[in-house]
Amino acid sequence: MAWRDDVQAALEAIGGQGALQVIYNAVEQIRRRNGGTLPPSWQAVVRRELEYNSSDSESYQGRFDLFYSVNGIGGGVWGLRALERLTPVAVDSAEPDSPLARMETYRILRDTVMARRVKKLHQNTCQICSTVIQLSAGQSYSEAHHIRPLGRPHNGPDIPENILVVCPTHHVLCDYGAIKLDEAMLTKRNGHTIDPKFLNYHNTSIFESVIDDEV
Repeated sequence: MAWRDDVQAALEAIGGQGALQVIYNAVEQIRRRNGGTLPPSWQAVVRRELEYNSSDSESYQGRFDLFYSVNGIGGGVWGLRALERLTPVAVDSAEPDSPLARMETYRILRDTVMARRVKKLHQNTCQICSTVIQLSAGQSYSEAHHIRPLGRPHNGPDIPENILVVCPTHHVLCDYGAIKLDEAMLTKRNGHTIDPKFLNYHNTSIFESVIDDEV
């Protein structure tokens, strides 16, 4: 098998996403099991295959867009595009059929590509209370909270350092400024760090300040 195929198989074996060291370990197992060689520079070969076959990379060769980078090139966490999943959609999320029905949207759930990747990294586990919501067919569910909210008036960025993986309860508490965020209270995963400046923004600009305004 080509190195590209081994890297793809390694990501499939670890669930579709992982830190470089985890990917290295999986590739090594696959190469040894299949009788492949491991030259001294084999880890550099793995990195090369990830970057050559990812449109997230400046080294992308333009043929196979197989992989994605969670934190940007150099962030150390990679995923397999074929195994990216959309967040499950609730059965009552469609617009009502009746033109007379009135709908009011109080909160906007922004499920960006970056948000989904960070949620996958945390295996849909709330970083505040460690809750995992199990759905049918083995799926789990979580939400992504942009600590400094996207859009006006906050204009926060859609980057991993500004994203918290949370359960719906803690998402509401964060959105409405009902909870203060402390880095020490957050569960951490390799490959994902929260920038303290966004926590500070939440605590000074959102915590205990939201009443009727949408954040």
